[in-house]
Amino acid sequence: MKEKDMEGSADPVGPPEDQDVLQENPDVPNGVGESSQEVTEVEEEPEREPEPLNLEDYLYDDGQSVTLDLNEQMLMVVPEGVFEFKKLTHLMLGDNGLTSLPDDIEKLVNLEILEVPNNKLGVISSSIYLLYHLRVLDFSNNEITEIRPDVASLLDMRELVFHGNRLTHIPAQIGYLEQLEYLILSENRISELPNTIGHCKSLKVLALERNVLDFVTPEVCKIEDLRRLALSGNHITNLPRETENFTCLEQLLLDDNEFEFVPIQVYWMETLTELALSGNKLTAIQPEIGNLKNLTVLGLNNNQIEVIPDELCDLNLIEVLGLENNRIKRIPDNISNLYNLKEIYVGNNCINEIPENLCWCSNLEVLSLLKNQISDLPVELENLRRLHSLVLSDNAFEVLPPAISSLHGLEIFLSDGNKVSQLPEDFGNMSKMKQINLSRNAFTEFPRSMCSLKGVEVLDMRHNQLQAIPNEVTRFERMRVLNLSNNRIRSLDPEFCGIKNLEVLDLSDNLLDDIPEEFEGMNELADLDISNNQFLQFPKIVFAIPNLERLKYDQKNGHPTPSLPDEVEFSGLSYLIVSNNSLRTLPNTISGMKNIQSFVADYNDICVLPEALCELKNLKVLHLNNNSLMSLPENFDNLSGLKDLRLYNNPLKTPPMDICVSGVMQPIGRFIRRAMEREEMLLLKMFDVIKLSLDKNEIRYMMKKFRFPDTKITELEQTFHGKDRIQDRVYNAMLFWKDFKGPLATIDELIRVFHIVGYEELCSKLKAMKIFAQRLRF
Repeated sequence: MKEKDMEGSADPVGPPEDQDVLQENPDVPNGVGESSQEVTEVEEEPEREPEPLNLEDYLYDDGQSVTLDLNEQMLMVVPEGVFEFKKLTHLMLGDNGLTSLPDDIEKLVNLEILEVPNNKLGVISSSIYLLYHLRVLDFSNNEITEIRPDVASLLDMRELVFHGNRLTHIPAQIGYLEQLEYLILSENRISELPNTIGHCKSLKVLALERNVLDFVTPEVCKIEDLRRLALSGNHITNLPRETENFTCLEQLLLDDNEFEFVPIQVYWMETLTELALSGNKLTAIQPEIGNLKNLTVLGLNNNQIEVIPDELCDLNLIEVLGLENNRIKRIPDNISNLYNLKEIYVGNNCINEIPENLCWCSNLEVLSLLKNQISDLPVELENLRRLHSLVLSDNAFEVLPPAISSLHGLEIFLSDGNKVSQLPEDFGNMSKMKQINLSRNAFTEFPRSMCSLKGVEVLDMRHNQLQAIPNEVTRFERMRVLNLSNNRIRSLDPEFCGIKNLEVLDLSDNLLDDIPEEFEGMNELADLDISNNQFLQFPKIVFAIPNLERLKYDQKNGHPTPSLPDEVEFSGLSYLIVSNNSLRTLPNTISGMKNIQSFVADYNDICVLPEALCELKNLKVLHLNNNSLMSLPENFDNLSGLKDLRLYNNPLKTPPMDICVSGVMQPIGRFIRRAMEREEMLLLKMFDVIKLSLDKNEIRYMMKKFRFPDTKITELEQTFHGKDRIQDRVYNAMLFWKDFKGPLATIDELIRVFHIVGYEELCSKLKAMKIFAQRLRF
């Protein structure tokens, strides 16, 4: 088995923190809205039967082995034809939807390797244990609760992989597998191992990470050839005394347990090359650490260590040293003895000074000093010629030492969270630089020297006090991600759009009131955030950006926009956020957004949704929380792909919130259509009452108050002329109002208008009709 396929510990030291350089993507939650009760049952569309596989197409015979690769074929059952290949030696069934394996699998008498990871198996067929030639059995990431004692029959077994299941115990019969070399049981619920585990004399790798072990049976220590023992993520507080018997152990992984001290036995394992003790409760490292002369990786992050013992610095083979998140105050001077050191992580400690001797570790490639109290670096820093990652985040730097500019191999430089206002003069000489983070500093001017770094791909300058961006930024030929949020930028020159390869741009929380027309030439831009600015109108030019996929325009702390432009139809957006504006409706042209998958417009004043919204067949997420919606469009259930519907805090009546909260389209659509029919009938009955209640003069007054065009008033009076046609004139006037107002022509609106014009008696009649109709419905 390849080591990458085994379940190992978390990285004992970890890479330097990303510092959130990339723009935060719009929130696209999974699942539908929660509901306290199911409103109605929904008939699910039956799944199509997949076309049968031609198994010959997936069969590989190299003369020595015969392999059938059925990984990722969406199988619910194993095809019967599989068991006709009697010479099959290797069967791959990973990443399907299998819930069981048929008993016919015992027919594959020559099978040596069976891989069924990432399925939904709950039990192992007893027929598996009859495949006596099996050498590799991989059931990782299933739902298996038991390995049966029958496992003792698999005497040729070399690799047994069950990580990511629901095992609670291991049968004692595991001890019969004397040829077993790899036993991978991580991410289960195992609380103890059988004593017979010590009989597995050939075992080289034993992985028990993320289980519920409190202790390790001493019998494990009888496996003298063990090379890797992975126990991270349990509840272990100590190791058995017999641990010192391990004479070949190379990797001991004890991260995320409950050790308060390093068991003294560990220090006698002179063969160790990797020791991982991060995430425990260690307060000290004993001087005996100096015995582990072969260590190349030592992880001690996330403990309570206060002092680095001098003896640790005698381990001159160490390449990776993790000491982050402790209480260390100083780095010992003899750190220079670690001349093979390539990566050192001492972030989040109490260090205020870096010894110059650290700079004599000339093979150093990664130096992480984040979250300390450092304000300066030794001039000898220039000796670190191989350094490619330097992390100075969240320290006390006001001026960056000039020596940084001599690090010509530097590719990643993170210095966010300091008080720096300018860069060293020669900063532009670091031609290999790819990622820079200078956010949360005190820059008032964009550093022009940085613009010489043509290879920079990611630049984060958010949370500074920048007021303008120089035209020299066009020199960033490879720039993909640029974050300029939370500054004081008032405008962008057209030349800014010359950053041709830009994919992600964050301009949120600035003072912008316009976007240059040249933005439409930024062909690679896919993700744009212009939230919390001072736009008086929505900058429609953004809809002309040819490959824009994500747009965030949340104006919670900016100038709210009253409407979306009709040009939205030309957009290829997949994700659009327009929350915290003053939108009252959406344009009908929204139907042109054929690619839209997620639309979020929370905290607006939307009272009506256009029918055009119902044409967005690819829409999966629709958030309209905290608006003024009283009803949904008639064909709302046409949004058949909708998975996440949020309509909280709207005064919804058609349909009511208890139906909408389910997020299920069928009952929502059914309710809307029935409600529309009832509303239509009641509205026409009200028109009948109105036509009997108004005289000639009241009709003209009403039409004026309803703001009918003069031409329409004249037309109605001429068409329905005379005293005997007054009622027809009123009725047709109301029909015109209904068509003229469209979705806004509701019963409540009708009652409201008659109340305003002072027809109280008529208003009372209409209210009574509405109440009576509601009582009938309930």
